[in-house]
Amino acid sequence: MAHPDRLSTEILPLHLRSLAHISLRIPWELLQRGIREPIHVLLIGGAYMLLLTNTPRNTDDIDIFWLEEEEGLQRALRPLQESVIAVAKANDIGLNWLNYMTHLLMYDLVIIPDGNLWKTYGPLHIYAPSEEYIFALKIFAGRDKDIEDCKILFQQVRIDTREQAQILLDRYILPDAQQNNTETIVRSLDLLFGKQQARNDGAES
Repeated sequence: MAHPDRLSTEILPLHLRSLAHISLRIPWELLQRGIREPIHVLLIGGAYMLLLTNTPRNTDDIDIFWLEEEEGLQRALRPLQESVIAVAKANDIGLNWLNYMTHLLMYDLVIIPDGNLWKTYGPLHIYAPSEEYIFALKIFAGRDKDIEDCKILFQQVRIDTREQAQILLDRYILPDAQQNNTETIVRSLDLLFGKQQARNDGAES
């Protein structure tokens, strides 16, 4: 593999440069640290929207979930941390450009699917979940940008009703997490499908 400094990313639009950092530098850094066995991660968040749904948007970082068992995670974590820092320093970007801490914040809140292999960069194997999974995560997160992403995902997931959206939430978001985040979820569903009371009133009239 050629040294990544010989490969320029300057010609790419700003919102695509993070992908270039992964594809050109991360595998080289991992190999330098003795990583030969695959590291499996699941792509989520804004990077998923940008790269897999062709959404014209920027993203500040690349969110991932680990798909490794405990042994594999312990083997890969430090080399990946060091590689991410090396890429950040080499390209003058934030140290959190590859956000693997998302997993630690959410692993006990959501189901993490295996996904399908999307890209392989040296030992880094990137998997992609279904659009339905991302849709559920976006409702659960509930930020304005998540709601906008949900509106785009409508075209792929074919969700027409609040009840159908709830089925996806029940499939991918654990019950305790839903209960503890009821206000956010209700707000998301209201913004996407209209307030439930208003819909009921309309049905009765």
